[in-house]
Amino acid sequence: MINILERHWRRVAWFMASLLTAVLISFGSNQVAPTTTSLSPNPVVSSFANAAFEEFAASHLAPNFYQ
Repeated sequence: MINILERHWRRVAWFMASLLTAVLISFGSNQVAPTTTSLSPNPVVSSFANAAFEEFAASHLAPNFYQ
């Protein structure tokens, strides 16, 4: 019975140590600058996405498609 309790507390101790290590690592690696977005004067337009939408619209958005 004592052996089972010792194994239980050993697992709890490993869990707590791992949790503490993860927290310390996360605080230690907090030197990354936050990402920000800015408006680009030249927006990027994907012709592939537009062509795919036009094909979908031609087939599925036609009047009475589901009848």
